[in-house]
Amino acid sequence: MKKTLTGAAIAALAATGAQAGGLDRSGQSVSAIFDEAGTAKLNFGYVIPSITGEDIGSGGGDYDVGEAYIQPGITYTNALKGGFNYAIILDKPYGADVSYDDDPTTSNLGGTMADLNSQALTFVGRYALNERFSVFAGLGVQSVDAEVALNGNAYANAITTAGVARGFNALTPSAFPDLDPALLGRALNGDGTAVTEINSTYTAVNSDVFNNILLPNFGTARGDFVAGDGYNFEMEKTNRPTYLLGAAYEIPSIAMRIAGTYRFETEHTADTTETVAGTVTDGEVEYVTPQSFNLEAQTGVAPGTLVTLGYRWTEFSAVDLVPERLGSDLVDLDDSHRYTLGIGRQFNEQLAGSASISYEPTNDRDTVSPLGPTDGLFGVSLGARYNSGALSLSGGVNYTWLGDADAGVADRAVASFEDNHAVGIGLQAALTF
Repeated sequence: MKKTLTGAAIAALAATGAQAGGLDRSGQSVSAIFDEAGTAKLNFGYVIPSITGEDIGSGGGDYDVGEAYIQPGITYTNALKGGFNYAIILDKPYGADVSYDDDPTTSNLGGTMADLNSQALTFVGRYALNERFSVFAGLGVQSVDAEVALNGNAYANAITTAGVARGFNALTPSAFPDLDPALLGRALNGDGTAVTEINSTYTAVNSDVFNNILLPNFGTARGDFVAGDGYNFEMEKTNRPTYLLGAAYEIPSIAMRIAGTYRFETEHTADTTETVAGTVTDGEVEYVTPQSFNLEAQTGVAPGTLVTLGYRWTEFSAVDLVPERLGSDLVDLDDSHRYTLGIGRQFNEQLAGSASISYEPTNDRDTVSPLGPTDGLFGVSLGARYNSGALSLSGGVNYTWLGDADAGVADRAVASFEDNHAVGIGLQAALTF
């Protein structure tokens, strides 16, 4: 019965991908530690998101930003003497594949893109205290690299405004307060009150500092930004150790198991290259991949029938990726809460089927990051598994409705995304030696 709900049906949930749950891809399950000794699994997922939107306001952009991606995974489980067993897990925990395919000179976000890649190899060891209680811990290595481009009118205005404010503050005597980029932005958008406030604050620098200094500097810098293909960021691959702890309670006679897994935050320091207006800046960035907690439960409810429950929390709000020259967070995500409910049914000795649903609530924000322009989800997965001796083959499909959201730059909504979805296909081959 433990094998009834297929790994392939769960793998199909990868359709939620980078567009939901922040940058989450694999879900970082360690359920392989409970597999039969001598079991090797190969997982393959293919995800096809459809995420379309259009500019808000004066922009003319029309976007289809979701890029299809592959989600592979490998696990191997075996037993040792004295109540010990172990699992080796290879997966891709995080990722992003987003591209705004429009002209950056006539749209708010055209030319913006993100390509984030990760790999993780984890060794998990488990000790059974008795038939029901067990504890486990894991040590692994995680690698991450990324490329990001910010372009289009919205980013041209926001990045140029911030840059002009920083340059003005660097040249202004320390007796004057720093110019707030938000105040400058309002002035550039025609707010007369903001213009008056700027001029009155810096009248000793220039009687009309806005029109004589700030506005000309903005025009020059914005032209250079557009001509220089916007802002481009590259982050070199880093490899860092990762750690996890967990415990489980089981009643084998009814196939019941409750397992909780806590993954620690992982600190990274990576070399970076930023390019703005043809000027290249080499630097370094410190960031973390988030701590998380997985709760996975299952129980038999009738002969040949298994119910599964799952919850995953990921602290994406702690993932602040702030390049030196840009000076603002490239990630800007909220914490993720993912809930799943599934049922599996054993039809005969060879064949089983499964169905599951997944849900993420929306967040209380007016805008979301353009690099993840959806909010919340609801998904349905169906799967089947066929056993033939030591070999079992599984397959699953998933359809996920992705929540509507407005993508924002500098806290201003610049593009609207509605009525989007993703389709995932998952396959799994398991062999017990």
